[in-house]
Amino acid sequence: MKILRNWRRNLPKPLLFAFYGAIGCLITSLFLGELFLSFTFLASTPVRQPQAIVLLIDASGSMDDGKLEEVKTAATNFVKRQNLTIAETKENQDQIAVIGFGTKVHVTTPLTSNLNTIEEAIVFVNDGGVTNIDLGLEAGRQELSQTTFQKNLLLFTDGIPNSPIETIRQGKMMINQGINLIAIATGDADTKFLKQLTGDENKVFFANAGNFDQAFQQAEKLIYSQQLIESGESGSYSLVFGTLRIGIWTALLSLGVSLALMIGQNHYLHRRLLSPQEVSLGIIGSLMAGLVAGSIGQLIFLPLANIEVLAFVARLTGWGILGALVGGGMSFFVPNLNLVRALIGGLIGGVLGAIVFVVITNYSSVIIGRLIGTVILGFFIGLMIALMEQFNRQHSLIVHWNEKEKLLFL
Repeated sequence: MKILRNWRRNLPKPLLFAFYGAIGCLITSLFLGELFLSFTFLASTPVRQPQAIVLLIDASGSMDDGKLEEVKTAATNFVKRQNLTIAETKENQDQIAVIGFGTKVHVTTPLTSNLNTIEEAIVFVNDGGVTNIDLGLEAGRQELSQTTFQKNLLLFTDGIPNSPIETIRQGKMMINQGINLIAIATGDADTKFLKQLTGDENKVFFANAGNFDQAFQQAEKLIYSQQLIESGESGSYSLVFGTLRIGIWTALLSLGVSLALMIGQNHYLHRRLLSPQEVSLGIIGSLMAGLVAGSIGQLIFLPLANIEVLAFVARLTGWGILGALVGGGMSFFVPNLNLVRALIGGLIGGVLGAIVFVVITNYSSVIIGRLIGTVILGFFIGLMIALMEQFNRQHSLIVHWNEKEKLLFL
């Protein structure tokens, strides 16, 4: 309590609220949120949603000296791990097409679920000549346009494209069409260019000779489904279960930040930290706000998960809604806090926190990134709500001269 009293005396209200929001998010995330996510986590299983995958293999002249043979072996091992058949094709099996490119493009097999056909197609990849990646991407995009499965293109190359501008144009078209574009580079391939092509540095892998198989295994992980607050390999979540799971996790965060800000407001005004009425209203309101925000964010995120920019916007939308609803709820407990300004402040705080959240989770482990991200989220929500309250504050002095006469000074 001594620390809290020192904060109240020495910190301006916006910073005080920011620290309260951060602490509230950290406590609920650490002791409730992570336990809930761990309890409801579905480990990956061999059963997953069917995928349509184009293996786009560089067969230009520079792929001599054993590289083409090694990538064929790695590609064959890759297809053996997929859900394919050696007999009649069944429903909900993966589909794989094999395309080789050099000076020309050769579709050695269109999309099929037949393992033998795909293995033979890999053997026949051969061309020589220059590195026309753009032509290969165009052929892969046309092949994937014929399927309703989740679309992926795995590019393997060791060179620099002959037509960089056209290659980037083809890549952007694929990403805009929801195709998960992944690249494996070796030799003289320009990884910086490939990161620009895929739109995500995490979708580019560099492999030296002898390590092609490991690179294919890493690329394979990106084909699994992702969640709004998680990355990496996980089980397949149904729409209802996945949405409720993220919604409840967000509701717990909302509970922490809401109660913490209510405590901060009462502590700032030297009042009882929480009344029974504030506890009941805070719990019900914050849980509902968090559930709505998290569920909406996840529903927006799911169909856009493979389009990096739109997935990022979906994350901002979910966190922005959470911040706005928490801010709106705080307007009932903080004097001078206009409802509209509270909604705007919470919205801005949620979006700013989400940006930092995404950046941190991209450069750290999932759990650590999530904990730090939620602390930043609570910090910005508390900060912006308090700032909006100060902007809206009106100071006044009323002087009563007698029972019927008074003077108001603003």
